[in-house]
Amino acid sequence: MRRLLLAVLVLAVALAGCSGVPTTGPVERVSAAPGRLNPGVEIAPAPPGRNATAITVVEGFLHAMASYQPDYSVARAYLTPEASRTWSPEAGVRIYAEGNPVVATETNATLRAPVVGTLDSQGAYRQSTETIEHDFGLVRDDDDQWRISNPPAGLLISEYLFSSAFTRVTPYFYAPGGSWLVPDPRFYPRGPGAYEGTARAVVWGATEWLAPAVEPALPGIRLASAVVTSTGVARVELTRGASDLDPAQRIALATQLVWSYRSFESVVAVSVGWAGEEPWAVEPYGQVIPVTGFPEADPAPRQGSRQLFGLEQGQVVRVMEGPGSGQNLRVAPGVTAATHAAVRQDALVAVAVSADRSGLELAPLGEAVLRPLGTSAGLRRPQFSREGAVWVNNDAGELAVVSPQGEWALGTATDLGEGLIQAFRLSPDGTRVALVVQRPGGQQVLGLARVTDADTLPVVDGWRELNVATGSLAQLTVLDVGWRAADSLLVLVSDGRTTSVLAVAQDGSTVVPIGPSAATDLVELAVAPGVPPMVRSAEGAVWRYNSDFRWSSHATGLTTIFYP
Repeated sequence: MRRLLLAVLVLAVALAGCSGVPTTGPVERVSAAPGRLNPGVEIAPAPPGRNATAITVVEGFLHAMASYQPDYSVARAYLTPEASRTWSPEAGVRIYAEGNPVVATETNATLRAPVVGTLDSQGAYRQSTETIEHDFGLVRDDDDQWRISNPPAGLLISEYLFSSAFTRVTPYFYAPGGSWLVPDPRFYPRGPGAYEGTARAVVWGATEWLAPAVEPALPGIRLASAVVTSTGVARVELTRGASDLDPAQRIALATQLVWSYRSFESVVAVSVGWAGEEPWAVEPYGQVIPVTGFPEADPAPRQGSRQLFGLEQGQVVRVMEGPGSGQNLRVAPGVTAATHAAVRQDALVAVAVSADRSGLELAPLGEAVLRPLGTSAGLRRPQFSREGAVWVNNDAGELAVVSPQGEWALGTATDLGEGLIQAFRLSPDGTRVALVVQRPGGQQVLGLARVTDADTLPVVDGWRELNVATGSLAQLTVLDVGWRAADSLLVLVSDGRTTSVLAVAQDGSTVVPIGPSAATDLVELAVAPGVPPMVRSAEGAVWRYNSDFRWSSHATGLTTIFYP
């Protein structure tokens, strides 16, 4: 039951385009591939009926909390006048596990259930291990009707109702320097309020967790309104601060809004401007900007090559499809005995770790040239950042960043707790890093951290461990991780007998197994946005993802695999 939300939230995506969302019936697992959402489906709550039983009043209140209304007026009808005055539904949301009904006696009604996740006041999801035990404080009012005197803090919603009542949207904010965007997912109640919530998020700024890693919001700007017309244009009207915005600031804000409204299948374009005035004419689109606009701000850089690379007998090769190592193409003649390697996103340069794992060398593809980048003991899998620096970890669990000029900076990792970094992957935009950390007892866990710069030295902080256990895989060791998209991961796990791949949202709100079936010795992932994920076995066999639980043989004889 603990992870039922994982499949249910994905189911909500598939149902979003229907004319209605059922609130009963079986849960079916569907593909975890991200999709655009329609926020227009709402649950219609009912006020308390005459002479309703105590249990019916509590259940009605729980149902009403799952449906947004202005000031949650229907939900307040279940409360005593004093409780209604003090209740603050905007304080946040707790999502509790299914299969935990309210237990009522003649005098009280109590809900005891595990809390699987929470939303803060900004709509940001976070996994939870809390257990709630709440007595609703049932009393008889002056009309001899049962009413609730002790509502919970904020909203309390079951997994199933949460999946039907809330929609996941992704506001975007600029990475440092303002060249590309960073996703910051939120959940909002379905309905027109989700449109407004998305625009308000952009105007107010990133969540507390992400804010130190991205550019701040423009000062003084406030949201006046955000509505979507019948033709699918999101019209966003703003209120000025102390001064107007210059053309570059207008373009930047419009870019954030356009990318943020891509979350909605009902939105095809965006216009933005000051309240009571004509929309801004934003170059090069004019007053109405298609949601496909500003492709240059993509959080994921464009791949210089969509082909898989790897190491074969210590040499960097372009992996050609089909079994048989003889088909692979050697691309970096200068590399002859590497243990680990990576290829830059433009597919022009590789970086290789030497045979004794002490040296790091740059190797232009197509040239028999090596340029030393320096030495350090126990080097492991390197990775290029979007700016062209090389990140690498070592056996001591340290992270280092090496500039193209060979300058080394040891990263500072805080908040990780006891343990050593075993594997890592930078997010496509470079502001977050997924980490596999080995605890002193040997268990390897997954977590997400921010990447910030302090006096030009990289700082990895804000660690948030992600629980990837599902009902069928309760005890897991995390082996590897990669970014499938700018806000989602693929995670390679082992339960001690078999190995498998999970699709995981960066906030942990969804965790869905995707296969391959019956694999026992998988050890490494190769993942990048827009290309088919690959997984390698300990024997060097490579498998290609086709669809959930459908993987095909791709290559053999490789000691490591990676995309640019």
